[in-house]
Amino acid sequence: MRIQANRDFEIVAEGFGFIEAPRTSPEGHVWFADLVGKGVYRKRPGHGVEAMLPERQWVGGIVFDESGKVLCSGRGGIVGFDPATGETVNLLDEIEGEAVIAVNDMEADGRGGLFGGTIDFVSIFETNSTPEPGKLFHMSAAGDIKVLRRDVSASNGLALSPCGKWLYHSETSRGVWRYALGADGMPGEGTLIVELPDSDGLVMDVEGGFWVACWESGRLLHYDAHGVCTQCHTFPQPHIVSLDFGADDPGLLTISTGGNANMPQAGAVLRIKVDTPGLPGKLTRLKTLEKHG
Repeated sequence: MRIQANRDFEIVAEGFGFIEAPRTSPEGHVWFADLVGKGVYRKRPGHGVEAMLPERQWVGGIVFDESGKVLCSGRGGIVGFDPATGETVNLLDEIEGEAVIAVNDMEADGRGGLFGGTIDFVSIFETNSTPEPGKLFHMSAAGDIKVLRRDVSASNGLALSPCGKWLYHSETSRGVWRYALGADGMPGEGTLIVELPDSDGLVMDVEGGFWVACWESGRLLHYDAHGVCTQCHTFPQPHIVSLDFGADDPGLLTISTGGNANMPQAGAVLRIKVDTPGLPGKLTRLKTLEKHG
């Protein structure tokens, strides 16, 4: 494996602090958020960047619902946003009677619901203290919550395998976990298949390989289905944060980057061509949103 300094990329958006949650909608619109600033944004072909939820804070995950609504994680939990009206509805603000500090990455489960992870961004960003462990959880299409893990240091990228039998989960400080899914779609005990302290966003390809964003080292790594690293890319930006494959062109990998003190506005959304097509995220089908349709 060789390290490739990648200069052959398309810039979709740039000039932000630390971009998270890049997602391409079924219409081909690229959505993303600025984690260290505020806001959820949309970039439509032929248009400039639009601020859709300018005050939404700490958004680490975006998922599209069949209703046309956009699910956004962030401070206090998850909201559903209607791009047509600008209205939002609260979908999750507590788990087991405890207020949610923040939800980070999310991924649709292919059954109408989603997987997500909580994270203590108050400690990380505001009090500079040791964060409390987060929860890996599942939200069903009906809105029921099931906690899957309670010991997650920093929950990040989530993705389903092409065969639908495995859930992959990036836990920053540990690496990439793989969970076998039961007949009910729920994961069993996980196996840490790749040790990678700065693992962040994660997506799968059609051959069962996966790409991992390494936020601290600024690397983009590809692993085959056996967990062997086959590619390593770097970019001019100092941090690689999150990833996405869109249904409009699965041969393009969307990458979000982040800045730091030396390059404060290096947050960008990039796209590169890949040899093996990727797996776009599924859509949710939340009944709560149907009631507000």
